[in-house]
Amino acid sequence: MIPIGFMFIECVEGSQNDLLQRIKEIPGVSYAYKLDKTYNLVVKVESDSVDKFALAIAQIRKLGNLLNTDTMVGFKG
Repeated sequence: MIPIGFMFIECVEGSQNDLLQRIKEIPGVSYAYKLDKTYNLVVKVESDSVDKFALAIAQIRKLGNLLNTDTMVGFKG
């Protein structure tokens, strides 16, 4: 089964653009976009293994300027 997840991120005001660019460089990130409400960013993470998936999530959480994250995980086929 292939792990797939969506991460909703609330970040420090003014840090969205920098975080967005840094997140897009992380292996496993399929897409990342700005949002306009409670969360500032949404990130889709896909990987061919649970270990790589967990590493991508951990790398995002270590970037700093994050106030809150909400991650929803599922599995494909």
